[in-house]
Amino acid sequence: MSDTLIAAFLGAIITLIGQISTVYISNFKENLKFKQKEFQSKRDNLSEVYQALISAINSYPNESPADVLGNIKHGPGYSFERFETTLKSLDFQIEDYRSQLNNLKNSYEQKNDIELKISNREYAKKRIIEIQDEYFKARDNYKSFSESGKSIFTLYAGQDVRNALVSFEVIIHNVFISGYPAREGNDPLENNIDIARNNLIDSIRNDLGNK
Repeated sequence: MSDTLIAAFLGAIITLIGQISTVYISNFKENLKFKQKEFQSKRDNLSEVYQALISAINSYPNESPADVLGNIKHGPGYSFERFETTLKSLDFQIEDYRSQLNNLKNSYEQKNDIELKISNREYAKKRIIEIQDEYFKARDNYKSFSESGKSIFTLYAGQDVRNALVSFEVIIHNVFISGYPAREGNDPLENNIDIARNNLIDSIRNDLGNK
């Protein structure tokens, strides 16, 4: 094969490689533009929905009646959003202890013990009423999010965000329906609601590219 043919053959190969590279680079750029537009569309559609979701989950208290009652020996129970039932049980116990105070046979130590039991239950009542108000407002906020933004959320939200939301819903159910404690309210690393809430917010940040 002459040098001329070899040169022509090599030239054709180089030209072909160049054309293939040009087509590949062009396709890569088009795919990149498409993905960027797709990602921006996702951010545009989800930003407002995610803001509503974060506002809703942040309104939930990180303490349940079970946490408050855990500090009271022989206190009433709580479950199924029955705040009023728990409050009435505390009222009955307070009335009973107050009647015991009228017993002249009580020693000084016994009276102090009874007064402490009354004080603890009055504090528990006050805190449970606060939790009740916070919880029902949060529940309404979350219901509003579900009715207005859940369809867009279902369409665009990443799988990690969906999983984190399910985990948060399970924790809320366990705490306020099943009646389990949320655990230490002053430590976000130990409190079940704070942990689930923070995981969900982190998932949202990652889904929007705000790492």
